[in-house]
Amino acid sequence: MKKLTFYAIAAILLSVCFICFRQYKVKISPTVKSHVEPAHHRKMVPYFKDVPDMTLTVRMSSNVASLLNFFYCTMLRSLALYWSGQLGPLGLILDKESQDDHKFAENLQQYQEHLGMNISIHYEPLPKNERVLTVAKSKPPGYNRQLYSSFIMDEFISTPIVAWMDTDGKFTTPVTRDNILNGNKLRVKGMNTFQNNWVQGWDKLGKKMIGKPMPSDFMTFFPVYIWRDTITNCRNYILKYVNVSTIEEAYIQVGSQDVGVMSPVNIIMTYAYYFEKERYDWHIDIRNVDLQKYNKLHLIPGHELTSPDLTPDFHVTLHDKYYKDDNNIVNRQAYCAAVNNTVLNMEHNIKQMCEPFKTNEMWLLFEFCNKVKQEHLTTWCKNKNKHCSSMIQEHYDKTRQLVNKGVYNLDLKKVKMVEEAAKFHNVKCQPFL
Repeated sequence: MKKLTFYAIAAILLSVCFICFRQYKVKISPTVKSHVEPAHHRKMVPYFKDVPDMTLTVRMSSNVASLLNFFYCTMLRSLALYWSGQLGPLGLILDKESQDDHKFAENLQQYQEHLGMNISIHYEPLPKNERVLTVAKSKPPGYNRQLYSSFIMDEFISTPIVAWMDTDGKFTTPVTRDNILNGNKLRVKGMNTFQNNWVQGWDKLGKKMIGKPMPSDFMTFFPVYIWRDTITNCRNYILKYVNVSTIEEAYIQVGSQDVGVMSPVNIIMTYAYYFEKERYDWHIDIRNVDLQKYNKLHLIPGHELTSPDLTPDFHVTLHDKYYKDDNNIVNRQAYCAAVNNTVLNMEHNIKQMCEPFKTNEMWLLFEFCNKVKQEHLTTWCKNKNKHCSSMIQEHYDKTRQLVNKGVYNLDLKKVKMVEEAAKFHNVKCQPFL
């Protein structure tokens, strides 16, 4: 009898242990994931384990209708598909005094889980000196404020990397580690656009801020990946060079000189080139100009560009405001390239849509604008050469792995959720595909 009782108890205990083990196994199974992976779990994903924390940073105001349209219909719809929440949150810097901005943020944050990303909101107060708002006389106060704000982003964003983005930037492919970093260096792209008078104006004002000429135009790619402390270091250098005590004074003193509008991106990246070059991986397209001649025209002796600085690279976004795409080819081709040969089970209508693109290479990755011509198809990738073709192939080999591992699910429901969020502001987007 005692033996029977012992075996009965043992059987019960074994059953309980088995049930507990099964529950524990389900909880830790790597195939069971929540829809949104918390930020503190990000480094558990092997692919991104050595990628420093970053924030995809946008400075905007909801009071400007055109910005809202670009934000929802261009930037956020493409971001929801092609930026992994495991890389870092979307960080919005808004106007602190604006009730509309607070409402905009509250509405948007309701959709975080549906979009698969965290959205961090930061409120910037009005500058103490309101002359900041009228420095560039040809631009409205909000535009001036956002230019000035670029020099103090590090006061709001705390991650080691600031991934700087404009509302009119459109992602065209899933972002991989190699699009951001080469080893431990942040990738930078630039282009020779000095033939444009506005770029010449940026160069003049940049020299007045930091005393160095622009080595390239860095307003030719998004996101601009910047070490957060580079912004801090650049601002401190500006204060010394301009001989002022605040960045507001520097912005007013230099920006009010009637030689064009300031370009903070170019000022900060020019500082990075001259003072922190070894922290970044440079890819400058000098557009078929002889290197020696280019250095003589645009660089300081001892800081010349060298051949490794001219290595080709491609874009993960285009500048939608300056890219003519009347037939909406870009979104369709980009999506078809992303889902091609993956484990995703596409609906019949998507398969039909993608059929014409099956044999197309994504040369779009070597374009940024086509209204104002900013591309590499006539320079680095002239005659659509094999080197550039292999870069495209290698990139999609990597994105395919990320899709198959579940890092990207390319779920078009996310696009629909962005469109739903946009209704709060009566913004109606054109069809995405």
